[in-house]
Amino acid sequence: MQGSRRHPELDNMPDFLFENTLILSDPREENCYSTIKDYCCPNFTLVSFTAIISLIQLSLFIVMCFLGDFNLQKTILCIFSDETLDTFGRCSAYNVKYKLEFYRLLTCLFIFNNVKDLCGELLLQVIIVSMAEKFIDKKTTLFLYLITGVAGSITFIVFYDQNFEGNQFCVFGMVGLIFGFIIQNSQQDEARQVIMQVTIFILIIGIIGFFYKNSLIFGIYGSFLIGIIIGLIQPTQNRIFYRTKMKLVGLGVIFMYFTGFIYIFFSFRMPSHPIEQQ
Repeated sequence: MQGSRRHPELDNMPDFLFENTLILSDPREENCYSTIKDYCCPNFTLVSFTAIISLIQLSLFIVMCFLGDFNLQKTILCIFSDETLDTFGRCSAYNVKYKLEFYRLLTCLFIFNNVKDLCGELLLQVIIVSMAEKFIDKKTTLFLYLITGVAGSITFIVFYDQNFEGNQFCVFGMVGLIFGFIIQNSQQDEARQVIMQVTIFILIIGIIGFFYKNSLIFGIYGSFLIGIIIGLIQPTQNRIFYRTKMKLVGLGVIFMYFTGFIYIFFSFRMPSHPIEQQ
């Protein structure tokens, strides 16, 4: 029987991403399910945080289908009505500031507007979050998943008044986290290349955000940035991280980010009701 080894195209990736993960050199020797799993989400298991959080979101979507109403005038994708989305926790700057419904910063991370969003986000989540979960435990993954998502929600309400569902913030926060881990575990030259790529990515996100006011791009930007910072200071199972000064600086930046945006929001923002934006 032919031995298993990592696929040659993945040789340049850091070893800690693929520890204990075997990808056969010839996918034709595997069945369809194994091939898809090995190439798309090699670290995914049915008892992982990724599986649990995805099941919770899928279950909540099914409950919304049974208990909620649909806006049948828009598309064949069965978009939920505004009343249903508001009931299940959709967020807006108006509700947070004037009604003090802070819980919506968190609940908006678990709901989806239609089947297309559900399928797309769950697919990305299975691939990306399972990779991050490979080198941190479940409790830490849950905390980082939520903290990067809330960071995206806070960033969004500082700039825009629209209603939003923010699961994208969690996914891109995990992308930033993985970038941070790669930089932390790379050699100096490799780290410079990754930093350059991340910088270009951030600049592109910022430029797009200035031209598309109705997008979630600024929220994605915020969660991605917080994810990178956490990835740089978060110790992994494969590497003990002793740079206390780096940790303090990172935690200070995160604290200033949250407190700064919250201060700006409550001191200077006067959001209008989202209905007035439609």
